[in-house]
Amino acid sequence: MWVTKILHLTLFFTCWMICTIQTYADVHFIENGFEYSSLIPGQCGQFCVKDTTDAVMLKGYVSPYSFDSCQPLHIPASVVHNGKTYKIKEIGENALFGLPCVESIIFDEGIVKIDAYAICHCTNLKSVYIPASVNNIHNSLFLYCPNLTEIVVNPDNENYDSRDHCNAIIYDDELIVGCNGTKIPDSVKEIGEYAFLCRNGLEEIIIPEGVISIGLCAFANCGSLRRVSLPSSLEEIKLDAFASCTSLDSIFIPKQVNNIYDNIFSGCTRLSSIVVDKENKYYDSRLDCNGIIRTKDSTLIAACKATKLVESIKDLYAGFDGVTIHTIRIPKSVKHISGGDFSGCKEIDNISVDPENPEYFSPEGSNAILTKDGKELVLGCRTTIIPAGVEEINSEAFNGRCTDIALTLPEGIKTIDFAAFANNKSICTVTIPSTVTDIDRHAFSNCENLQAVQFLAPIEEIFPYTFCNCKNLSIINIPEGVKAIDTKAFEGCTNLKNIHLPSTLEEIEEGAFEGCPCEESVKRFIKQKK
Repeated sequence: MWVTKILHLTLFFTCWMICTIQTYADVHFIENGFEYSSLIPGQCGQFCVKDTTDAVMLKGYVSPYSFDSCQPLHIPASVVHNGKTYKIKEIGENALFGLPCVESIIFDEGIVKIDAYAICHCTNLKSVYIPASVNNIHNSLFLYCPNLTEIVVNPDNENYDSRDHCNAIIYDDELIVGCNGTKIPDSVKEIGEYAFLCRNGLEEIIIPEGVISIGLCAFANCGSLRRVSLPSSLEEIKLDAFASCTSLDSIFIPKQVNNIYDNIFSGCTRLSSIVVDKENKYYDSRLDCNGIIRTKDSTLIAACKATKLVESIKDLYAGFDGVTIHTIRIPKSVKHISGGDFSGCKEIDNISVDPENPEYFSPEGSNAILTKDGKELVLGCRTTIIPAGVEEINSEAFNGRCTDIALTLPEGIKTIDFAAFANNKSICTVTIPSTVTDIDRHAFSNCENLQAVQFLAPIEEIFPYTFCNCKNLSIINIPEGVKAIDTKAFEGCTNLKNIHLPSTLEEIEEGAFEGCPCEESVKRFIKQKK
């Protein structure tokens, strides 16, 4: 019986696909300066476009200067091409990207869906009108529209509204899209993810009582945002909520906040005051440390350039991610340190740890932090001298922080961990000693000025992304003993024209040299090996 049912279902879907293929005709055309293409049946989702018959998507435009800046730009709900009328149902990703002359956009009734980034980099855009027919709006809608101050949703729209003339788009008490002119209504409960992302004209925001959650990247990259007022009702601040708000100088965390995600202030270079309400049971700013500490386990989860690493902190947990600091002194209470705790901290010059710390120490003159046995270098900086006896460079130990033009790693090092020297612009040459047996993924990725690598090491495998995006890498001699080069190992090394491959090489995974001038010679090498 089940076999019969499966056969019937198979036959049904086969016939449906044949009918769909027969009735669906792909179209692509340009009319009145706009570019259109067909909507594919079955790929629009039940929430957005239900009828795709003769329906098209607006994909782009011919010229950014073909529209009259003195008049609102009307996006029509239909278009005639070669005598046939097509219904415009969807505005595609980046469809209205970079229209410098347009100040106002009006979407006509009939349009159903507006995709992510549909309107972005429109530097003079001031107002947008959303019709009642729209039932699917992506929250990453108005990226880099610094002058946008007015958003109006038709009052008859059943899914979205801009209640109380708030100049925002709200869905079921969640503010999903805001602008420079937004006044958040008292009825809003959540600020959605990406709601104010890249609103570079936003200088101040008052979040009213009643709001309980601020979403992922909600105010990220708001470069002019200087003042933020958080309500006492707030309970949750999600990942990167205020990341790269480079004008923000202070923040106060209310007493009911009980869930703060990672990196909420990453890249906030001006931030110098972080204070948690003293009545908060979950987080604190003990001893006026200018940071956020999770009370239950004494973990620093958010920091700024004025943060003090006070005694009693036990873990740093990426609290300094993207913070501009020059000196670090780790107290004796800290039990765990990793390079990732200081990801993006490129200007560290001095590192030390309290001599009484039971887990770590800083050899005199090294400007580095090592495990107590001296075998693992946990954290380095721009002035680090790698001490003798180190066998392992830990993950992200020098990520973005190495200023050596000619990096010669000392004999004795056996392991170079994940992204240990990634994102360093100073490094031009690297010498890897004969003692190294393991180099992990991304170890030297994005070292954009790296030109030459000298391998003295007997490693057997070059892992994925080890040297990816080293755009100036032109000389590398893969030594005898290497058996495998994994996918993406040298991806994006756009100057790597010549490479010596050893006789011991048994496998080069697809994409290992993607985007490299030497890619064809590598393919010839593979054919010869076969």
